[in-house]
Amino acid sequence: MGDEPFYELAYKFRRILVPVSPMNPARLKELLNVAVDFGERYGAEINFLYVTHSDNDPAVEQLRKAVEDFVGRRGVKHNFKVRKMGEGETIASEIVKELSESAYDLVILLSRGYYGASALLYNSTSVAVALAANTSVLILR
Repeated sequence: MGDEPFYELAYKFRRILVPVSPMNPARLKELLNVAVDFGERYGAEINFLYVTHSDNDPAVEQLRKAVEDFVGRRGVKHNFKVRKMGEGETIASEIVKELSESAYDLVILLSRGYYGASALLYNSTSVAVALAANTSVLILR
């Protein structure tokens, strides 16, 4: 990592939350590429978040390794956090809780491609987060 970015926009995106899930590897790579790009361009700290249903979720280590392998060799400052869903909670509500408990400047999410009424009908996580977030939201379609 070189010098600190000096232009105004760099100070708007210092801490970024990036929720990840076991998904199509091509979509995960797309999400990681965008997150790392923000990290490199703005000198941002990227916080990856995985929301799980159980304490023994095998996807945790798989995702942690995928993130480390991809992001680690690019030299971007990052963390990997895991949150366990509580009773009656959703992935979206856990993401919003994380946003409210820590100071983030941006959240970057993937969309499954639903929008409008179908997003509401199919309980779109990205739309729910965008509506409830206390910060800027970037949804990748």
